[in-house]
Amino acid sequence: MFPEERQQKIYKIVTQRRSVKVSDLSNELEISEATIRRDLEELQKQKRIIRTHGGAMSAYFVGKAVTSSELLYKDSELKQQIAQIAYDMIDDHDTLLMDTSSTVHELIKLIASGTKSHLRVITTSLMAIEALSKSRNCNVQLVGGDVNYEHQTCEGSVACRFIRDIRVDKCFIGINGIDESYGFSTPRYADADIKSHMIESSNCSILLADHTKIGKTYLAKITEPDCLITDCREMDFSYEMLGDNVDVIFAEERLPEQEPRQEKI
Repeated sequence: MFPEERQQKIYKIVTQRRSVKVSDLSNELEISEATIRRDLEELQKQKRIIRTHGGAMSAYFVGKAVTSSELLYKDSELKQQIAQIAYDMIDDHDTLLMDTSSTVHELIKLIASGTKSHLRVITTSLMAIEALSKSRNCNVQLVGGDVNYEHQTCEGSVACRFIRDIRVDKCFIGINGIDESYGFSTPRYADADIKSHMIESSNCSILLADHTKIGKTYLAKITEPDCLITDCREMDFSYEMLGDNVDVIFAEERLPEQEPRQEKI
Protein backbone atom coordinates (compact mmCIF):
# COMPACT_ATOMS: atom_id res chain seq x y z
CA MET A 1 0.00 0.00 0.00
CA PHE A 2 1.37 3.42 -0.97
CA PRO A 3 1.83 5.99 1.84
CA GLU A 4 -0.77 8.34 0.34
CA GLU A 5 -3.35 5.56 0.15
CA ARG A 6 -2.59 4.44 3.70
CA GLN A 7 -2.83 7.97 5.06
CA GLN A 8 -6.16 8.50 3.33
CA LYS A 9 -7.52 5.37 5.01
CA ILE A 10 -6.27 6.59 8.38
CA TYR A 11 -7.81 10.01 7.77
CA LYS A 12 -11.20 8.47 6.98
CA ILE A 13 -11.12 6.34 10.14
CA VAL A 14 -10.20 9.30 12.34
CA THR A 15 -12.90 11.47 10.77
CA GLN A 16 -15.59 8.82 11.17
CA ARG A 17 -14.73 8.02 14.80
CA ARG A 18 -13.63 11.54 15.80
CA SER A 19 -10.78 10.04 17.87
CA VAL A 20 -8.74 6.84 17.64
CA LYS A 21 -5.72 5.22 19.29
CA VAL A 22 -2.50 4.27 17.51
CA SER A 23 -2.83 0.67 18.71
CA ASP A 24 -6.33 0.37 17.23
CA LEU A 25 -5.19 1.72 13.86
CA SER A 26 -2.20 -0.64 13.89
CA ASN A 27 -4.37 -3.70 14.56
CA GLU A 28 -7.07 -2.73 12.09
CA LEU A 29 -4.75 -1.85 9.20
CA GLU A 30 -2.12 -4.47 10.09
CA ILE A 31 0.62 -1.85 10.06
CA SER A 32 3.30 -1.23 12.69
CA GLU A 33 2.62 1.43 15.31
CA ALA A 34 5.78 3.27 14.23
CA THR A 35 4.40 3.61 10.70
CA ILE A 36 1.03 4.74 12.03
CA ARG A 37 2.71 7.45 14.11
CA ARG A 38 4.66 8.72 11.08
CA ASP A 39 1.46 8.83 9.03
CA LEU A 40 -0.34 10.71 11.80
CA GLU A 41 2.48 13.24 11.97
CA GLU A 42 2.19 13.77 8.22
CA LEU A 43 -1.59 14.18 8.43
CA GLN A 44 -1.15 16.69 11.23
CA LYS A 45 1.28 18.70 9.08
CA GLN A 46 -1.48 18.80 6.47
CA LYS A 47 -3.84 20.05 9.24
CA ARG A 48 -6.20 17.15 8.56
CA ILE A 49 -5.99 15.62 12.05
CA ILE A 50 -4.75 16.54 15.53
CA ARG A 51 -2.27 14.32 17.37
CA THR A 52 -3.20 13.34 20.93
CA HIS A 53 -1.59 11.17 23.61
CA GLY A 54 -1.47 7.72 22.04
CA GLY A 55 -3.58 8.56 19.03
CA ALA A 56 -5.32 11.29 17.02
CA MET A 57 -8.60 13.10 16.63
CA SER A 58 -10.39 14.79 13.79
CA ALA A 59 -9.32 18.41 13.32
CA TYR A 60 -12.94 19.29 12.61
CA PHE A 61 -14.09 18.36 16.10
CA VAL A 62 -11.25 19.91 18.13
CA GLY A 63 -12.82 22.47 20.46
CA LYS A 64 -16.27 21.80 19.03
CA ALA A 65 -18.93 21.19 21.65
CA VAL A 66 -21.23 18.45 20.43
CA THR A 67 -24.86 18.43 21.54
CA SER A 68 -26.19 16.44 24.48
CA SER A 69 -28.26 14.21 22.19
CA GLU A 70 -25.14 13.29 20.18
CA LEU A 71 -23.18 12.44 23.31
CA LEU A 72 -25.86 10.23 24.88
CA TYR A 73 -25.32 7.47 22.32
CA LYS A 74 -21.50 7.62 22.16
CA ASP A 75 -19.53 4.97 24.11
CA SER A 76 -22.61 4.21 26.23
CA GLU A 77 -21.20 0.97 27.65
CA LEU A 78 -18.09 2.73 28.98
CA LYS A 79 -20.24 5.45 30.51
CA GLN A 80 -22.48 2.88 32.19
CA GLN A 81 -19.45 1.24 33.84
CA ILE A 82 -18.26 4.58 35.14
CA ALA A 83 -21.75 5.52 36.29
CA GLN A 84 -22.10 2.29 38.29
CA ILE A 85 -18.99 3.07 40.32
CA ALA A 86 -20.24 6.62 40.87
CA TYR A 87 -23.61 5.28 42.03
CA ASP A 88 -21.88 3.09 44.62
CA MET A 89 -20.34 6.24 46.12
CA ILE A 90 -23.75 7.75 46.88
CA ASP A 91 -25.18 7.36 50.39
CA ASP A 92 -28.80 7.55 51.52
CA HIS A 93 -29.86 11.11 52.44
CA ASP A 94 -27.14 12.67 50.25
CA THR A 95 -27.67 16.03 48.59
CA LEU A 96 -26.20 15.82 45.09
CA LEU A 97 -25.28 18.43 42.49
CA MET A 98 -25.17 17.16 38.90
CA ASP A 99 -24.47 18.69 35.50
CA THR A 100 -25.80 17.81 32.06
CA SER A 101 -23.00 15.57 30.75
CA SER A 102 -23.82 12.25 29.08
CA THR A 103 -21.96 10.09 31.62
CA VAL A 104 -23.68 11.88 34.49
CA HIS A 105 -26.98 11.16 32.72
CA GLU A 106 -26.18 7.44 32.94
CA LEU A 107 -25.75 7.96 36.69
CA ILE A 108 -29.08 9.78 36.86
CA LYS A 109 -30.78 6.78 35.24
CA LEU A 110 -29.27 4.52 37.92
CA ILE A 111 -30.58 6.85 40.62
CA ALA A 112 -34.04 6.77 39.05
CA SER A 113 -34.17 2.97 39.05
CA GLY A 114 -32.01 2.29 42.11
CA THR A 115 -32.57 1.74 45.81
CA LYS A 116 -30.75 4.74 47.28
CA SER A 117 -33.31 6.65 49.31
CA HIS A 118 -34.06 10.15 50.57
CA LEU A 119 -31.79 11.79 48.02
CA ARG A 120 -31.93 15.42 46.96
CA VAL A 121 -30.74 15.97 43.38
CA ILE A 122 -29.99 19.53 42.29
CA THR A 123 -29.19 19.70 38.59
CA THR A 124 -28.69 21.98 35.61
CA SER A 125 -29.85 19.21 33.25
CA LEU A 126 -33.25 19.44 31.59
CA MET A 127 -32.99 15.75 30.64
CA ALA A 128 -32.47 14.79 34.29
CA ILE A 129 -35.83 16.24 35.27
CA GLU A 130 -37.63 13.90 32.90
CA ALA A 131 -35.50 10.89 33.88
CA LEU A 132 -36.17 11.42 37.60
CA SER A 133 -39.79 12.53 37.30
CA LYS A 134 -41.23 9.15 38.35
CA SER A 135 -38.65 8.32 41.00
CA ARG A 136 -39.88 8.12 44.57
CA ASN A 137 -36.37 7.90 45.95
CA CYS A 138 -35.36 11.52 45.55
CA ASN A 139 -36.40 15.13 45.62
CA VAL A 140 -35.40 16.97 42.44
CA GLN A 141 -34.58 20.64 41.98
CA LEU A 142 -33.68 22.34 38.71
CA VAL A 143 -31.10 25.13 38.86
CA GLY A 144 -32.51 28.27 37.27
CA GLY A 145 -30.80 30.50 34.74
CA ASP A 146 -30.52 30.85 30.99
CA VAL A 147 -31.78 27.76 29.16
CA ASN A 148 -29.43 26.39 26.49
CA TYR A 149 -31.70 24.12 24.45
CA GLU A 150 -28.88 22.78 22.27
CA HIS A 151 -27.07 21.38 25.29
CA GLN A 152 -30.22 20.85 27.39
CA THR A 153 -28.86 22.79 30.34
CA CYS A 154 -29.34 25.88 32.49
CA GLU A 155 -26.37 28.24 32.71
CA GLY A 156 -25.38 31.88 33.05
CA SER A 157 -24.95 34.27 35.99
CA VAL A 158 -28.19 33.29 37.75
CA ALA A 159 -27.29 29.59 37.67
CA CYS A 160 -23.75 30.31 38.90
CA ARG A 161 -25.04 32.48 41.75
CA PHE A 162 -27.50 29.79 42.85
CA ILE A 163 -24.81 27.09 42.89
CA ARG A 164 -22.33 29.36 44.66
CA ASP A 165 -24.81 29.96 47.50
CA ILE A 166 -25.49 26.30 48.36
CA ARG A 167 -23.53 23.43 49.93
CA VAL A 168 -23.96 19.78 48.91
CA ASP A 169 -22.49 16.42 49.89
CA LYS A 170 -21.26 15.40 46.44
CA CYS A 171 -21.23 16.72 42.90
CA PHE A 172 -20.92 14.66 39.73
CA ILE A 173 -19.78 16.36 36.54
CA GLY A 174 -18.48 15.42 33.11
CA ILE A 175 -15.59 16.88 31.14
CA ASN A 176 -14.39 17.10 27.52
CA GLY A 177 -10.63 17.11 27.96
CA ILE A 178 -8.02 15.90 30.45
CA ASP A 179 -4.38 16.83 29.88
CA GLU A 180 -1.29 16.24 32.03
CA SER A 181 -0.14 19.86 31.97
CA TYR A 182 -3.32 21.81 31.15
CA GLY A 183 -5.64 19.91 33.49
CA PHE A 184 -9.39 19.62 32.98
CA SER A 185 -11.13 21.62 30.25
CA THR A 186 -14.28 22.10 28.19
CA PRO A 187 -15.06 24.00 24.95
CA ARG A 188 -17.46 26.56 26.46
CA TYR A 189 -16.76 29.20 29.13
CA ALA A 190 -20.37 29.04 30.36
CA ASP A 191 -20.04 25.31 30.96
CA ALA A 192 -16.66 25.72 32.68
CA ASP A 193 -18.12 28.30 35.06
CA ILE A 194 -20.95 25.97 36.07
CA LYS A 195 -18.63 23.01 36.63
CA SER A 196 -16.14 25.05 38.68
CA HIS A 197 -18.88 26.44 40.93
CA MET A 198 -20.25 22.92 41.43
CA ILE A 199 -16.83 21.69 42.53
CA GLU A 200 -16.36 24.59 44.94
CA SER A 201 -19.84 24.08 46.47
CA SER A 202 -19.36 20.36 47.17
CA ASN A 203 -17.83 18.47 50.07
CA CYS A 204 -16.65 15.91 47.50
CA SER A 205 -16.40 16.59 43.76
CA ILE A 206 -16.34 13.62 41.38
CA LEU A 207 -15.53 13.90 37.68
CA LEU A 208 -16.78 11.17 35.31
CA ALA A 209 -14.85 10.73 32.03
CA ASP A 210 -14.09 7.81 29.73
CA HIS A 211 -10.63 7.28 28.23
CA THR A 212 -11.47 9.15 25.01
CA LYS A 213 -11.18 12.42 26.97
CA ILE A 214 -7.57 11.68 27.98
CA GLY A 215 -4.93 13.79 26.24
CA LYS A 216 -7.36 16.42 24.96
CA THR A 217 -7.41 20.13 25.72
CA TYR A 218 -10.14 22.71 25.18
CA LEU A 219 -10.56 26.44 25.58
CA ALA A 220 -11.87 26.76 29.14
CA LYS A 221 -10.25 25.20 32.22
CA ILE A 222 -12.19 24.12 35.30
CA THR A 223 -11.30 23.80 38.98
CA GLU A 224 -9.48 20.61 40.01
CA PRO A 225 -11.91 17.94 41.34
CA ASP A 226 -11.37 15.59 44.28
CA CYS A 227 -11.84 12.42 42.27
CA LEU A 228 -11.75 11.18 38.66
CA ILE A 229 -13.58 8.01 37.61
CA THR A 230 -12.54 6.67 34.21
CA ASP A 231 -13.00 3.33 32.46
CA CYS A 232 -9.39 2.26 31.89
CA ARG A 233 -5.78 3.28 32.41
CA GLU A 234 -4.09 4.95 29.42
CA MET A 235 -0.54 3.60 29.65
CA ASP A 236 1.15 6.65 28.09
CA PHE A 237 -0.63 9.17 30.32
CA SER A 238 0.89 10.36 33.63
CA TYR A 239 -2.10 10.55 35.97
CA GLU A 240 0.08 11.83 38.83
CA MET A 241 0.50 15.05 36.84
CA LEU A 242 -3.19 15.90 37.34
CA GLY A 243 -2.60 17.00 40.92
CA ASP A 244 -1.56 15.82 44.36
CA ASN A 245 -5.10 15.69 45.69
CA VAL A 246 -6.92 13.91 42.87
CA ASP A 247 -8.00 10.30 43.45
CA VAL A 248 -8.28 8.24 40.26
CA ILE A 249 -10.58 5.22 40.02
CA PHE A 250 -10.27 2.86 37.03
CA ALA A 251 -13.46 0.94 36.23
CA GLU A 252 -11.58 -1.90 34.51
CA GLU A 253 -9.66 -2.61 37.73
CA ARG A 254 -12.76 -2.96 39.85
CA LEU A 255 -13.16 -6.55 41.08
CA PRO A 256 -16.55 -8.23 41.77
CA GLU A 257 -17.89 -7.60 45.27
CA GLN A 258 -14.94 -5.37 46.14
CA GLU A 259 -14.53 -1.67 46.58
CA PRO A 260 -13.31 0.26 43.50
CA ARG A 261 -9.54 0.38 43.35
CA GLN A 262 -8.20 3.88 43.90
CA GLU A 263 -4.87 5.43 43.03
CA LYS A 264 -3.92 8.43 45.14
CA ILE A 265 -2.02 10.95 43.07
